[in-house]
Amino acid sequence: MLDNEKLVVEQARQDPTAFGVLYDHYVDRIFAYTVRLMQDEAAAQDITAVTFEKALRQIRRYEWQAHGFGPWLYRIARNEAMSRLRRQKWLSPSRWFGSTELRATETAVQSRQTNQAIHHALARLRPKDRDIIVLRYLEELPSEDVAKILACSTNTVYVRLHRALDRLRAELTPEQPLAREVNPHVS
Repeated sequence: MLDNEKLVVEQARQDPTAFGVLYDHYVDRIFAYTVRLMQDEAAAQDITAVTFEKALRQIRRYEWQAHGFGPWLYRIARNEAMSRLRRQKWLSPSRWFGSTELRATETAVQSRQTNQAIHHALARLRPKDRDIIVLRYLEELPSEDVAKILACSTNTVYVRLHRALDRLRAELTPEQPLAREVNPHVS
């Protein structure tokens, strides 16, 4: 969180030029989040711009919360990204394959083969599942912030995250075809 963030937000409510401090602090993080979510830098740039435009227009209505200003921005960005995904039906897994931007940001993945498997599996998840995994693990946001962004309780985040991770695990587990015995006596 930005030092004296509450004071900066109050200043930005009165003077739009003070919003620049908030923009400078959060723009790279919001952009990185939207790139991970959309897998398209141009779309991420658009969503980031719309996010900050909306935040600036609505800052007078923003009410300070103890968790800070960041989760509010993430929520705006998430809503914009999900809206775009719904409008464009942009769920083609082929858009996810071979993405060097996402690979570069996943420092926890050590092998290329595992990395590709995770990308393919994430691409097959529903946007809501992919979103909660990205927020919690790739953006490394605490569950409390994820709850604020998704407008739900922390317990709901834990449940949704558990289910999303189960679905991701299922996508990562290769399906084993059942061995069928061939009965030579049946024609």
